[in-house]
Amino acid sequence: MPSDDLGEVLEVITNLAREATAGDYIFRGEPQCYPEVSSSLYRELPAALRGQVEAVQEVRLLEAQRFTAERDEFEILTELQHYGGKTNLIDFTADYLIALFFACDGSPSQDGRVLLLERSAAIADYIYEPNRPVNRAIAQKSLFVRPPEGFIEPDLVVVISAQRKAPLLRYLRQCHGIAAETIYNDLHGYIRYAAIHQEASAALSVGQARLLAGDYPGAIESFSQALVLNPQLVEAYTGRGAAYWMIEELDLAFADFSQAVVLDPDYAVGYFGRGLTYQFKGELYLAIQDLTNAINLDPDYAAAYYYRGVAWLHLGEWEQARADLITARDLGHDIVASFHNDYANIAAFEQRHGRQLPPDLAEMLGG
Repeated sequence: MPSDDLGEVLEVITNLAREATAGDYIFRGEPQCYPEVSSSLYRELPAALRGQVEAVQEVRLLEAQRFTAERDEFEILTELQHYGGKTNLIDFTADYLIALFFACDGSPSQDGRVLLLERSAAIADYIYEPNRPVNRAIAQKSLFVRPPEGFIEPDLVVVISAQRKAPLLRYLRQCHGIAAETIYNDLHGYIRYAAIHQEASAALSVGQARLLAGDYPGAIESFSQALVLNPQLVEAYTGRGAAYWMIEELDLAFADFSQAVVLDPDYAVGYFGRGLTYQFKGELYLAIQDLTNAINLDPDYAAAYYYRGVAWLHLGEWEQARADLITARDLGHDIVASFHNDYANIAAFEQRHGRQLPPDLAEMLGG
């Protein structure tokens, strides 16, 4: 993890820990800053019925009892909640780091938040702990709040900025073992999230096809859809970054390639895309650094050698340029076609930079 990201991650963790230990709190993470904190049943009901949320839940409980041998009302409600039913329970956790995971896991372009609710005398009767928790409830250190009105007001709210979500997820996985596979650690979780990941993969495939066909706005739409479903899909970030690059939205391209590098520092394509973006913006030394990272990860990355060679050309470093261009050519990259496609022709390159290429380089590049 880059040092800047680590510093920001530790700042978030430290501030959240300071708040969490200042009182007797329970926690909830949300990937967006929603208008209110409410139960799924409350949100489902028409506005005219929301004041009767508990009465509606009682009717549903009577219906649910026909399908289970369980007679404890709260256990039935938690089971309904577990399988996606609408109830007047709001999920909380006893662990602020798990709440932080939920705040970061989803809606990658929007700020998330961690809610802190104090176990005060006024609300103590509405907080429930599962008597016979399933695996997922154990892993999530689950608690439930059953608010009579269907919604609550948290005591504190800690906002998590969108750009910090990916490095925080990486930190939680590496340092605390908190990740999707440990949080959703039962068959129901597997089925639910396998389906979501399949949808994300399908959207990724459509995005890649649109990118190859030159439909860059369509590709951006598909890659964005994939990322809503699976914010950890590195290939969707690099694909969307490439589409942004093609329409010269360089800041957006840079952000996506950087996100890919954060999520997977061993993914050469992320460094290559960011290096190419640096080069297009004229930040040549940063371009060379990222292209070198790509080459170190994939020594046969012909395009990375080619573009690093061109960066060296811009800097007048003929020997480094010559070595990289030869390597790119030997690895099968068509350096002549690329050079003329990228820079029109050698004469324009020389006019732009006020100097001539050495004869052997000019000949190598089709001049």
